[in-house]
Amino acid sequence: MRRFLFLMILLCLAVSFVLTQKPSKAPPKHSKVTELGYRVYQPFRLSPDGRYLSYEDEDGDIFFVRDLKSGEDHPIPDSGNDAFTFLSQGKKIALDWGNAPPPTFSRNAQSLISLFHDWSPDHKYVAATFLRRDLTYQFGLVSVSDGSVRILKTQAFKTMNWSFQRVEARFSPDGRFLAYDLAPQGGWYPRDIFAVPVEGGPEIPLVENPANDLLFGWTPDGKTVLFLSDRSGGWDLWAVPLIDGRSSHGPPARVMPNFGVNAGVGFTRDGSYFYTVLARESDLYVTAIDPATRRVRTPEKLLSHTGWNTSVEWSRDGQYLAYASGIGSEYEPFVLGIRSALTGKERQFRLDKLMRHGGHGFEPRWSPDGRFILATARERDYAGPLVDSQGLYRIDVQTGRVTPLVQTTAICGSNCIESPLWSPDGRVIFKRRVTESIVTRDLETGEEKELYRAVPPAFVVHWPTSNLAISPDGQRLAFVQIDAKAGITTLNVIPMTGGEARELLRAYRPEVVSVPAWMPDSRQIIYAHSVAGEKRQFELWRTSTAGGEPQRLGLTMEGLQPYGLSVHPDGRRIAFTAGRPPHSELWVMKNFPPSLETAK
Repeated sequence: MRRFLFLMILLCLAVSFVLTQKPSKAPPKHSKVTELGYRVYQPFRLSPDGRYLSYEDEDGDIFFVRDLKSGEDHPIPDSGNDAFTFLSQGKKIALDWGNAPPPTFSRNAQSLISLFHDWSPDHKYVAATFLRRDLTYQFGLVSVSDGSVRILKTQAFKTMNWSFQRVEARFSPDGRFLAYDLAPQGGWYPRDIFAVPVEGGPEIPLVENPANDLLFGWTPDGKTVLFLSDRSGGWDLWAVPLIDGRSSHGPPARVMPNFGVNAGVGFTRDGSYFYTVLARESDLYVTAIDPATRRVRTPEKLLSHTGWNTSVEWSRDGQYLAYASGIGSEYEPFVLGIRSALTGKERQFRLDKLMRHGGHGFEPRWSPDGRFILATARERDYAGPLVDSQGLYRIDVQTGRVTPLVQTTAICGSNCIESPLWSPDGRVIFKRRVTESIVTRDLETGEEKELYRAVPPAFVVHWPTSNLAISPDGQRLAFVQIDAKAGITTLNVIPMTGGEARELLRAYRPEVVSVPAWMPDSRQIIYAHSVAGEKRQFELWRTSTAGGEPQRLGLTMEGLQPYGLSVHPDGRRIAFTAGRPPHSELWVMKNFPPSLETAK
């Protein structure tokens, strides 16, 4: 009995001790606030009360403020090249100058591009970066009152490098410091995080590590800088404590694992933290053609979340299927997948050397002998004599080794290489944007021959991907052309020897044709017929090069956009990639950030 009473007393004491302890802080709670459409690389800014969000439209032409409570968008009038626009409520929105600096800065002819990053807490300055023609990169503060610029930091690059466009810069809550991430030696990575006193003074290292570290923001008290890092293998959210704007001697703490490469927007007064997620949804499907009905069966989804805007292709012998996963961004590289059609087993190669160029797709193309994959990409941290590094690259399917084949000699914006193919004789075929022409190139001699040139206002499209297709017999080339002014897309064929293009069919906006692929007989072409807009969908069709009415194949997919299409050499299977177009989502975290002591 005494033993029982003793145990009961101990139990009561334990319960009393637990009840008197301070309850642990609840873990952060994530929830999606709204979708923001196709807005990939742009600053989003939030009002302090979390009610309003400013952003650009999909073309970067019109600025909006979205009321997050009602969901309504309010356009902001843009006054030409002015850096600032004032809302009727008296709140200020800073506009991204892009390639057009504000009038007060336009006298500096040495500036190529100026980009906006953040408002100072007192709204007297805007933090901006400038890329000069001498490849000098500068951080500066632009005065709201007179547009004057005060430079805080200057760094020189050896070659043209666009990595500065991904720099994040944020003022501390008290406005005394400007924190930013930057690769000390130039290039995309590895980035570290620094701060510089706004009133002048030496640069302060906040986070230095061989891994990639990307600025995420300041905590409201200004005592901690949050950052993303891949030092543990994935992208986690970390925090570094500060003393008077400088890093303390304590190590950074990981506060949230597997956070991903998301963009911080900011804290609101109630302590909630808003951030944006760039959602890219694309899946790999395979469907069979019923020999009796000549229609396709219900597709099987082989892989989810393959690379956005990437195509797929069967090898010439039909034994393997090549595809790409990964984003192909400066921080998340492509992964090339080689899948066995017989066993389903896969080999994967992480393509750390390559990244996506702009919004262009990654289109893996098999060489005739099955030893290599051809693809367009941009080379990371390029240090060669060319101004730009975009072009065609050959990937060894046994080793993953990457070799450049054709590279541009001018900025990609005017001379991008797109839609690569390999002809049966080992030449490469691609489109040059600057001339809107389709060319074939001998890899040994470098000789190029123009097969076709579009006549303005028409141009050979590159979106979606895979809009060039060579017939299995190597005699003809199919391609999609668009007249954006008239809203017409056409499917055309041209002899590989050159000559006049012949139109097979056309579609009128909002309908488009895309991703053509030849059947093994070299007489029929399968393609996607899409409808854009809110009720997005696409169907697979077949048409004959000899003429006649196109035929539906009996497959319709709602809400998706096709990216790539390939017919198996046996003519019985079709592989394709499809998904939603990329879009930004606004998310919010409550109970954030967790205790740094707990995180440690």
